[in-house]
Amino acid sequence: MRHPQVLVYEADGRLAGALRPLAEKNKWLLREPRQLSACLRLFARGGPGVLVLRPGRNLERELAMLEQVSWLYPDAATVLVGDSDQAWLAGLAWDLGVHWVLLPPQTRERLPEIVASLMKRYQPEAPAMGGAT
Repeated sequence: MRHPQVLVYEADGRLAGALRPLAEKNKWLLREPRQLSACLRLFARGGPGVLVLRPGRNLERELAMLEQVSWLYPDAATVLVGDSDQAWLAGLAWDLGVHWVLLPPQTRERLPEIVASLMKRYQPEAPAMGGAT
């Protein structure tokens, strides 16, 4: 199996910076594509993973990409991180198949915990300990 990957699509790199120590510790590939098409190409080339998206100026295209990811890569998990409490955005994201929506009043400091829980599905299970007693 290829290394699990975390893709972060955002404008400023703050979310990726918060995830970098976690990715290094767990030997996950952390990628920060700056174009929507690059996100989809990275999913196609890499192993299973998590996409973290902070919507920006291209909201319609970004939401369409979330829908594509959930349709094309059903094993991938998606996280939408918003800058304000927008119930309509959360509802739309859930409808598009997002696994987690992080909007205020939840703080972004929870993002590493959320990604770690989603990435657990890609960690190999430890062999069962057992034997004759």
